[in-house]
Amino acid sequence: MKAPMCRVLVVDDSATQMTLMTSILRGREFDVDTASDGAEAIGRVAKRAPDLIVTDMQMPEVNGVELIRKLRSEAPMIPSILVTAFGTEGLAAEALGVGACNYISKDHLGVLLPDTVHRMCQLLQANRESLYLKAALSRRTFEFVLDSSIERLTPCVCMLTRMLAAMNVLHTVDRLRIAEAIHYTLLHCIVHGNCGEPLCEKPYSIADAMELVSARRREAGEASGDRCVTLRVSVKSSEVEFLIGFDGDGPSIRQSPMPGTPQSFADERGRGMLLLTSVMDELFIDPVTLDLRLTKYLD
Repeated sequence: MKAPMCRVLVVDDSATQMTLMTSILRGREFDVDTASDGAEAIGRVAKRAPDLIVTDMQMPEVNGVELIRKLRSEAPMIPSILVTAFGTEGLAAEALGVGACNYISKDHLGVLLPDTVHRMCQLLQANRESLYLKAALSRRTFEFVLDSSIERLTPCVCMLTRMLAAMNVLHTVDRLRIAEAIHYTLLHCIVHGNCGEPLCEKPYSIADAMELVSARRREAGEASGDRCVTLRVSVKSSEVEFLIGFDGDGPSIRQSPMPGTPQSFADERGRGMLLLTSVMDELFIDPVTLDLRLTKYLD
């Protein structure tokens, strides 16, 4: 799929790593600019603001966490994606806590970077368009019921972003962080919960996940076609509540490694839980139904 119009600033002090990331993104037709460290990135943002920043963690002068924190105060409309390496788990958790929308291990760049950037650009476009309807949407409760089709997930979280923007709920980057975390959770519910795929350490690209789900549907016949995932959203005066459920009997996200542990960074199963706990204020998994209830408090 052709990338939406999106300017991406890639920040890394390693020329080799910079070349790899820019090659991956330009191969998907993104407009890519580069900066060799956080200090240079801040200067480039001041001169020509990008739509999205992809930043390495360990850099001289201004590291990834410091850059994200500075962006949060000086350029709060620009989302960021963090690139991590083994041994930087604590800093990565801190970066998510101060506002990064997602993180990607350097071992998984080829699989996750193009899909994540493409989705973030779609979310940005959805949010931007909906700002013209700011506070125009009055309905506060809605529900998505999706069959196990991976291709429906990004349109779903884009619609969620539009609705939150049209209700004037949360700030731009927080909407995108929530959309990213919910996208991961819905993907997990389809691949593992509905299709019964065993939990694994390595991530799926969107194309691989689509192929896997199609294969499982062919194997199971019509029996798997009725399995859905459900997202219910309720916006109240003081909080937003998200309830996510799935019809299958496969493993749930509760079996992921504990957030914040080294295993949660090295193991793909822990990524979604870490994203959820970094952006949500409350998380509850029903021990019987395995439904996931997420709560975000409103300022």
